[in-house]
Amino acid sequence: MLAHLARLKPYLLRYRSKIAWGLIFITVSNICSTTIPHMVGRAVDALRADAYTQSDILILIAQILLLTIGSGLGMFATRRTIILMSRLVEEDLRNDFVSALSRQSQTFFHGRSTGSLLAHFSNDIGSVREFIGPAIMYTANTVTTFIFALSWMLSIDGWLTLAIVIPVPFISWATFSIGKKIHSRYKIVQEQYEHVTTHAQEAFSGIRVVKAYTLEESDSKHFARTSKDYYRKSMNLARVQSLMMPAMTVLFNLSYIVVVGYGGYRVVNHAITVGDLTQFFIYLNQLIWPVGAIGWVTGMIQRGAASLGRLGVILDSGSDITDDDNTNYSITRLSGHVRFSNVTLRYPNPFSPSYVHRDALKNVSVEVPTGASLGIMGSVGSGKSSFVNLIPRLYTVTSGTITIDGHDIRTIPLAVLRKHIAVVPQESFLFSDTIENNVKFGDPDANTQQTERAIMSSLLSGDLEYMEHGTRTMVGERGITLSGGQKQRTSLARALLTNPAILILDDALSAVDTHTEHKILEQLRHIMSDRTTFVVSHRVSALRHCDHIMVLHDGMVTEYGTHDELLSLNGEYAQVYGRQLLEEAIS
Repeated sequence: MLAHLARLKPYLLRYRSKIAWGLIFITVSNICSTTIPHMVGRAVDALRADAYTQSDILILIAQILLLTIGSGLGMFATRRTIILMSRLVEEDLRNDFVSALSRQSQTFFHGRSTGSLLAHFSNDIGSVREFIGPAIMYTANTVTTFIFALSWMLSIDGWLTLAIVIPVPFISWATFSIGKKIHSRYKIVQEQYEHVTTHAQEAFSGIRVVKAYTLEESDSKHFARTSKDYYRKSMNLARVQSLMMPAMTVLFNLSYIVVVGYGGYRVVNHAITVGDLTQFFIYLNQLIWPVGAIGWVTGMIQRGAASLGRLGVILDSGSDITDDDNTNYSITRLSGHVRFSNVTLRYPNPFSPSYVHRDALKNVSVEVPTGASLGIMGSVGSGKSSFVNLIPRLYTVTSGTITIDGHDIRTIPLAVLRKHIAVVPQESFLFSDTIENNVKFGDPDANTQQTERAIMSSLLSGDLEYMEHGTRTMVGERGITLSGGQKQRTSLARALLTNPAILILDDALSAVDTHTEHKILEQLRHIMSDRTTFVVSHRVSALRHCDHIMVLHDGMVTEYGTHDELLSLNGEYAQVYGRQLLEEAIS
């Protein structure tokens, strides 16, 4: 647990001044609050001896009032510093969490669901905030209250004070024992919360599929079972947590028996005064909440430690694709001459590290000069997307080399490499924003003229004429208000706006009709004439005008050449071409 909590050290050091001021304020607050019982005790003895005048009582009231105000202001200032600090650390943790995710390679996300990551982002970080805010504040409050209250009590009667603290070792034992159970059960609860979040996220994202198969009732029942399991595990945790504060209170309330019995005996024997006994009762009342808070704070510390452990898995996950000692930072520009030399790619299995997938690519060698275009065809699972994903280093090769302009891409700074490459995937992802902002996502500083040119090149401008707000039309989450073709063309416009040296179209026109596809490719031939283009498609119509075409099968290059050369081979490409011609003739 201590190893997990040590992770907070850099965050706490960053805001050490706020923590220091918070501790000073809470110390001042408790000095004021623990002085009041002493004054009340003196007043009781003075009143019993008839030694106070009316003016003395008024002065006493004024003093207690000032101490009360001082205590309240000190606690207010404590909250303003320590609770604010916890919110700042929470913000930093969220930023670091997102930053850590953004640095990860594609492989990292293969074994993790969106719901699981969202659970970390919300629940775990929230638990850490509770630990470094309320837990630190109430721990400091408990410690300082005990120090000052016990100091006053010892100054009155050491033997009575010693008798009162007898339950403390039992309190420590109960705290430790119950705290261990809270820690283990909270980890189980958080893991189940991941399942609930994942199920809900997938249900919302896949609502079309759920409705298409009329599985609303079945899906709801499945979620209810998952939620019920979360409830049961949460209740197991709650039962343990519910023991903490009652145990603290019962054990500490034994001290009242000691005060009444032993304290009364000391008064009868004139070892202490009635005023002294009164002070002990008030100090015990002041210590009830801090002692009770020990259980509450222990729960927060255990939850925070468990959450920090879970967050640490993400924060400590270094990317397997990053700049290293071999990176050549003098490379700042790329023209786009791409060469694959005996490239093999094998994906690891994130769910079973001992199991290895078959090779996604096997000894692939191909060269695409600057300004040339390469069409890529193959059946599902043949390695087409794997091939183009290697160019921007979304994955790293298992063996072989990929060079751009003669530089091994592993020596090119990642920021430089990806700045010169634009990828248009088959599944276009759009943000819940305007069309204009989605297009400008790749280049937020682009002016209106550049944005309009990219939109015209993707043939999206014609659709915008029928939209009331044009480029300022909101597209909804994942572009739900747009058709598949409109989403793909918006994604294409986004890529064109970055003016890349290398453009990758990964089946990016599958949702548009062949006529629109032909017009878009005609536009691209003019725009990308001096840039390198990779076109992945199942349609021969999208590939036939590429300078060269490569056919992949089971990760290997089985055919390579121009459109006419491949037709003369009478292989897979020619067969696909024949089928598609027949389909067009029939339609």
